[in-house]
Amino acid sequence: MNEKLDYKFGKYDLDFLIKLKAHEFRKQKIDNISEKEIRNYLFNIKWKSQKSLPMCDIIDDVMNLQFSEIFDYLSIQAVKEASTLDLAAFQEFISK
Repeated sequence: MNEKLDYKFGKYDLDFLIKLKAHEFRKQKIDNISEKEIRNYLFNIKWKSQKSLPMCDIIDDVMNLQFSEIFDYLSIQAVKEASTLDLAAFQEFISK
């Protein structure tokens, strides 16, 4: 996973940037986005087809990340997860 990072830019640097971005979202009153969700979006969507990334691109990608991008990603993830469940899992939402 971290092999995509520039050799001068390590895991701890990326962790710090992601913490900053999560903090920025919280300052905007967006409290439900975790650091793990940001990381998953970056590696599974934004950087999926990249073999390596220069440090400046990593910084730009993290710091320019918009809530709408994460929201769209999480919405798709929720639909994928829900599609694997059976009707019994939704029983509490079904009125009697």
